[in-house]
Amino acid sequence: MPEKPSPHTGHRERMRKRLAATSPAGFADHEILEMLLYYTYARGDTNEIAHSLIEAFGSIEGILDADPARLQTVLGVGENCALFLTLLGEISRRYFTQKVSDGEGARAVLDTPERLASYLALRFVGATKELAYALLLDNGMRPVDCFPISAGTVSGVSISVRDIAERAYTKKAAAVVLAHNHPGGIAVPSSEDISLTLRISEALSLLGIPLVEHFVFSDRSYAPILCRFEERQAESVAASPLFDKIKQNFQKKKGDRS
Repeated sequence: MPEKPSPHTGHRERMRKRLAATSPAGFADHEILEMLLYYTYARGDTNEIAHSLIEAFGSIEGILDADPARLQTVLGVGENCALFLTLLGEISRRYFTQKVSDGEGARAVLDTPERLASYLALRFVGATKELAYALLLDNGMRPVDCFPISAGTVSGVSISVRDIAERAYTKKAAAVVLAHNHPGGIAVPSSEDISLTLRISEALSLLGIPLVEHFVFSDRSYAPILCRFEERQAESVAASPLFDKIKQNFQKKKGDRS
């Protein structure tokens, strides 16, 4: 008596045909994940692995934010699969950051503390380790450059004051904004955060480039360091006097050209 064909026979091809005939939006999370895993598993049932990953991490977001070592604790997930998912999470964050945060593109005007915080916050979406960024602004409060200045462990980062100063000077920045995160923690600056901020501010001031603010981000909130250290009112978040000064200088320069 001939054996009955396995229900998994031809399953991948059926899934691909379904995708070609419809839209990815109509697929459940585990189905999307299952099909992504085709690219790390040439053969075999990835449906079960997809279900196991979602059960272990709760969601697609949880999977893409997970550390590769934790991903490999799931039965069937090997090193290649874990690295693939980690890279997928990172490229998703970069896509989202570039698409949403730029607004008007690289020339978005970041002339309020709220716009600055919104622009920078997206750099830390899903980050499980401490990261730090420097944002360089021109006289019109538009981004000149936004670059990572460190990538640390879950407990700390190492930031080079010299690297920030040199790049700000080379790019002819009118102002600098710093940001780093406290993954899994709260947006409260530590004494080390404050002392580092003051050192960077002093170094930049020698070049005539003001440090506008240094933001600390957590998963759901953020806090400015400079305005808190200087005991300013909440309404003056993110060193608004510096914003005013920079914008005044910009207006003067425009007037000189007329």
